[in-house]
Parts: sequence; structure tokens; C-alpha cells
Amino acid sequence: MIQDGNGLRFSADEVARMLVGTGARSGPLYRQLSDSLSELIERGELPAGAALPPERALATALTVSRTTVVAAYQALREKGQLERRQGSGTRVSTDRSRETVSGLAGDHAATQFLNGPLATIDFATAALPSLDLVADVAAGLTRDDYLRLASTHHGYHLRGLPELRERVARWYSDAGLPTAPEDILITSGAQQALELVARGCLQPGDGAVVEQPTYRGALEAFARTGSRLRSVRVDNEGLDVAALETLLTTESPRLVYVQTAAHNPTGAVLSDDRRQRLAKLLDKHEVVIVDDTSLAGTAFDGRPSALALATHERLVTIGSMSKLFWGGLRLGWIRAVPQVVSRLAQVRGITDLGSSLVAQEVALRLMDHREAAEAERRTALPVGLRALTDLLGKHLPDWTWREPQAGASLWVRLPQGDATHFAQIALRYGVALLPGAVFSADGSTDHHTRLPYALPAATLTQGVTRLAQAWTDYVNRTTVDVTLTSAVT
Repeated sequence: MIQDGNGLRFSADEVARMLVGTGARSGPLYRQLSDSLSELIERGELPAGAALPPERALATALTVSRTTVVAAYQALREKGQLERRQGSGTRVSTDRSRETVSGLAGDHAATQFLNGPLATIDFATAALPSLDLVADVAAGLTRDDYLRLASTHHGYHLRGLPELRERVARWYSDAGLPTAPEDILITSGAQQALELVARGCLQPGDGAVVEQPTYRGALEAFARTGSRLRSVRVDNEGLDVAALETLLTTESPRLVYVQTAAHNPTGAVLSDDRRQRLAKLLDKHEVVIVDDTSLAGTAFDGRPSALALATHERLVTIGSMSKLFWGGLRLGWIRAVPQVVSRLAQVRGITDLGSSLVAQEVALRLMDHREAAEAERRTALPVGLRALTDLLGKHLPDWTWREPQAGASLWVRLPQGDATHFAQIALRYGVALLPGAVFSADGSTDHHTRLPYALPAATLTQGVTRLAQAWTDYVNRTTVDVTLTSAVT
């Protein structure tokens, strides 16, 4: 997305990635496309005045005919959602009063989606399912517990419930990393922790280093600060620390974002040797290292989950309850020296006065069940991984990957083509898929995609079966395109 003299302009590949999130639809292909674009307009993701890509470019990105895109744009112009401007192409209408009253396209599409032959299988999300013990612990809260919270707290704790901060600090200390409650800031999930760190540490133009690939939520958080992103590759031992040190020597970035305990999306765990070398960089270079350990506790070998590099004034560690126990819990934390915690708490106070005390009370009790939760994940995740890889070996034998050591996703390399275009075909077969480009700062990982395996066996089977059908379709289309291009050349 770029800003020109007339407003925002979206590239064809950007629109293609946005369309993945609108789900599979039924009906003529042009109508599926127009309904999906209409939903993006209604949600404000394609804002008023934004320029859409030319028909031919979008057709190429979506692997459809130009006629399909022309018909979809025309349908939206008739509806009043798009307008054609001389010299500036097709844009989202700024005069919404002209929009025909036909109900939300998303609502109509949802009806088709629910009653049609194809329900979308979500392979775009790699969240872990909730553990039963979350419900057991939450159900244990009594009326007296709520009254105690209400009578002893006014409900606003910018830094988090004191008892929970103390309990998280003790967890680190028990693991050999002395930590005080003053070193902990409770957040509404790891994503909020990332947003606070990004806003608290980065200014427009600052350099930030990320892994390649990396967690897309981090990319989004850093992009909003206007920072300049550089990347360092990840292999089966985690971050290439030697390459990072070379970059730090030649440049002076403000911040480095890493995932040492369990990497999303590759499932790599930083080796002990690289961990030690990474910690030493804090003493050699004036840089903030942000260690996102949100997926700690999902390592298959059962290594301690309280892994952190050290305690240092320029080290910030992010942790999470949401990844291990349940995404709906929305509880995470930042571990840092007290001065940094105070600074980030001030940043947080601009938009948020604290996380839910009820959720924090549940989290406090769940901290006593971490070992049981990790054991359950350690048993279930390898089973799901094996089920997925067996299915891929049977239905998509040309796809390749490195075995993950942790986490809930498989980073898969496509043998040809790119995932941005393939995701559009997959969506027509009822599978929502994230292109690998969204996991890198420069989009260069688009020959990969991320597949979740913490799903029921039947869902994995149906999803991979559909992917295989979509892949055959995609390869056939690509082959035809290449043949036609060669013939014209």
C-alpha cells in the first residue's frame, strides 16, 4: 500500500492477500469476487478514495480472467461502492449515499457460505485449542472471589494485578532467573505487549531487525511506528546470530526482535550456543533485544519454558498465557528492568488502563497448572504434526519442510509458483491459507505457506485433500500460462 497524491493505492498482491480473510463463497466467480471486495469496503479495509489495482494486474494476482475482474468492478460500480476517475483508475467511492440499499454483502455471503456446499476450513490461523483445565479453573471462581476483587481493588491496575505480577516473577525466579514483581507488566495478550514495546522503543526512521520469516503481528506493530525493517534468516537452529552480529557491526538499529523459545512460523528453537552468543551482543552493541517467548511451553522435548536470555537493561522479554492455555484468555506480560516497565506502563496508559481483573484472577490460578498444560501440549502437538505430514506426504508429496521443534505450525515450501496466487485458488476449494509473504519484511518468503496442525484429525484430512485438489488446479493453470507466454514469445 502506498500513498500517492490522490490517496491510498493498493497493489494487486496486497488485495489478493486481503481477500483470503473473506472466506470461500458460492456463485459465479465474478460475483464471489465482487462480494468479497464489497466486504472489505464495508469493513473499512479498503477505505473511501483508495485506488484498486488495474483489472489485468488483479486478474493475474487472483489467477482469474480479466473479464472476471471487469465484471466484478462493474457490479460494485453499479452498487455505488466503486467509481471510475479519469486519470486515476478505479477507486472506492467517497460518496456512500449512492450505494444501493441491498444489505451488507458480507451478510449475504455469510448466508451463502453457511447454506452452500462448501464451508471454509481455516488453515490461516495457527492458534492452539483451549485446554479443559482452563474451564475447570475458571469455573472455580465463586461469588466470594468476585466480591473480594471488587472490595479490595477499584478495578484499574495499569501494571497488572499485584498477585499475578508476583506469581509470574516467582515463576522466572524458580527457573533460575531472579525476577521481582517490579520487573513485570501484565498486558492484554502478547500482541499488546508487542505494540507497547514498538511504541515505547521506536521512532519513525529507527532501524529494527526481525527474523526472516517472523511473526506477522510483530511486522504489523513495527510498521505502524514508521521504522526501517531489516531481516536476518532463521534456520533449523533458530536465528542466524553470526549474520545478526555482522549487521549490528555495519549498521546501528535501535531494536532486534527475536523468538528464542519457539519460533512462529517455523517451529525452530534457538540452540544453546546461539542463545549464549545472542546474550553477549547486549554487552557489545547499543541495541534493545526483544525476546518474544509467547510459545514457550510448546517445545516437544520438554525443555524448561521459562527460557530467557538474561537480565539486562536493554533486554525485554514477552510472555503469554494465551498461547499455552487458550487464546481467549488474552493475558500476557513484559519482563524488563523496572525503569523500562515504568516507561511502557506510561505508554499503555494512553489507551488502556489495565487488563480484566477477572481474567487475571483466572491466570493467577492457571500459573499453578503450567507443568500440566505443557505436558498436555507436549503429548498432543507431535501427534497433530505427524498426522499433517503423513497427509502431505500422501497428497502433496512435492511439498517440503523442516521438522519443527515446537509450536503449532509447519512452514511448508511450495515446489513452484507463489503462495499469494495459490491462496486464491485454495480459497475457491474452501481452504483459507496465509501466503508466506505476510511473514517477512520484504515479502520474499512467498514460496512458503504456514499450515497449522493443532486441529482435529478430520479437519486436517479434509483440508489437505482440498489443498491437493487446489494445487492440481493451480499447477494446471500455471502450466497453461507458461505455455501461452512461450507461444507468444
